[in-house]
Amino acid sequence: MLPFGPLDGQTWHLCIDMQRVFLEPGAWFCPAGLEIVPAIVRLTAHAPNRSAFTRFITAERPETAEGQWRRYYTRWKSVTRSVVGEEAMALHAALLPLTEPGLVFDKLVHDAFGSAAFDSFVRETAPSALVLTGLETDVCVLATALTAVDRGIRVVVAVDAVASSNEASHAACLEHLYPRFDQQIELAGVDAVIDAWRPA
Repeated sequence: MLPFGPLDGQTWHLCIDMQRVFLEPGAWFCPAGLEIVPAIVRLTAHAPNRSAFTRFITAERPETAEGQWRRYYTRWKSVTRSVVGEEAMALHAALLPLTEPGLVFDKLVHDAFGSAAFDSFVRETAPSALVLTGLETDVCVLATALTAVDRGIRVVVAVDAVASSNEASHAACLEHLYPRFDQQIELAGVDAVIDAWRPA
């Protein structure tokens, strides 16, 4: 049972940034991300027509980035597309067969709503709730959750389907930060989400 009851047919699952750049050895490798792949696959299979995905697209090179992002990519030049290649931006192989045309949204920032296409998608579909999975609990998942909260959208974070390369920060989000929004963000495992959700 979820804190605020069942999820209706207007619910969407949003899987955030489950990409090769995070899930293969390299500067941004997040080993914990590999552990959540089965849970995300299971949730996506539960609602295959109501699952969307984002990809965090890194700058081509530091000098093509704007503002503080230029400093960011000067520090993280090793993950720019000129270094890692476009293939590193791809979703994990286990998720690729589960994607639907038009439901993979690219973004240049942490927040999924920073993608104009995703923002338009949300405005058009008016989801009653967003179930969030993916990477990272304390960065892109967090940024997306907070914007959804501000938009008045019900947010459910699937606790066993999110991960971070910083375990302490991941735990702090689940134990302390997200509970600060206890009237707007629900925390639940994938099994509880599946039990509560009957997709249309």
